[in-house]
Amino acid sequence: MSLVKIGRARLALALPGHRELLRSIKHRQLDDLFEDYAVAAMAFDKFLREVPRTEELVREYESICLDMQAEAVALLARLEKTPDKTN
Repeated sequence: MSLVKIGRARLALALPGHRELLRSIKHRQLDDLFEDYAVAAMAFDKFLREVPRTEELVREYESICLDMQAEAVALLARLEKTPDKTN
């Protein structure tokens, strides 16, 4: 599965109120964000499972993921207002 698909699916799970938009809007900026989110979320999962756990890395990647979720919501709002959703 591609990083775009993984990131889109993981963001859809994290942002249930935006699932429809995440699935329907196609845009290069959004695809880039999906790829980045997939990498960050997988790293976050890895750091959560590590024994011993490095809490600093867990908090850092949790924060990165939350920031990317906020970025996705803002980008979706912008793209939803744009008539051309395919760039």
